[in-house]
Amino acid sequence: MKNRFSFTIEIRPYLRDHYFEGKIIFPAVEALIVLAQAVRSHHPQANLQMLTQASFPRMLAIDPASNRLEAQIEIESSEGGISASLLTSVKINNGAMSRTLEHARVKFAQDMVLPQPILSYRNAQKMAGGCINVPAASIYHELIPFGAAYQNISSDLSVSAQGALADIAGGNGEADDQLLGSPFVLDATMHAACVWGQRFTDIVPFPVGFDRRVIYSSTKKGGSYLARIAPIDVSREPFIFDAWIFDQEGIMCESISGLRMRDITKGRIRPPQWIREGAWKE
Repeated sequence: MKNRFSFTIEIRPYLRDHYFEGKIIFPAVEALIVLAQAVRSHHPQANLQMLTQASFPRMLAIDPASNRLEAQIEIESSEGGISASLLTSVKINNGAMSRTLEHARVKFAQDMVLPQPILSYRNAQKMAGGCINVPAASIYHELIPFGAAYQNISSDLSVSAQGALADIAGGNGEADDQLLGSPFVLDATMHAACVWGQRFTDIVPFPVGFDRRVIYSSTKKGGSYLARIAPIDVSREPFIFDAWIFDQEGIMCESISGLRMRDITKGRIRPPQWIREGAWKE
């Protein structure tokens, strides 16, 4: 049975650092937290450690003059999980009708044993294939020009044909890190995949979903982490990556399987020449 209800999202100042083409965009990682909060409020005993079938079909723009975002959430319980969607409504036909838009959906798997990690911390740090090191300043100045709150690749990003290796800061601000961990860590992990795509595929790929995310230990604001991404299928869009996030003790915090990335601009935005050539501006 489906249950749909209105939901008001408070737009805290740090969210305004997440922008694209002049618009403030509500981050996909924050949408997942909103959905987790809604599921927990309706199902207090729900397990939130395994997220599956995630999709981000449409960006959600934030009105720069508003401190609130009016939305709807739809929750549906089914065998093996609880699905949740983040929706908004827009007026059409001069306001005579409304249309519902879906911005994020995910299923929280229930009654499942968490899979064992398949990549060790030691092996995560091994990466062959002619690495280049891209300074974080270059990433956030030219490749992913977000504001300070979302600049959380904290040192040079190592990139090779085999993937990318990133030191990541846990971020700060008023973000909720209690249910799904710090949103900044997964967000920056996807930045690493975006840079890899710009280096090797000549497009600027954005995350549009993932198959499975397993949270073994929640990341925290103020922490330091290591993320490894690996291309799985980049023969066509959406490009598929796997990713792993470790803490400074080498303990796996998260694994993300089937991270899907695609060019949502239809070629309107292209990577700069220097990243395609594997050399950066000093």
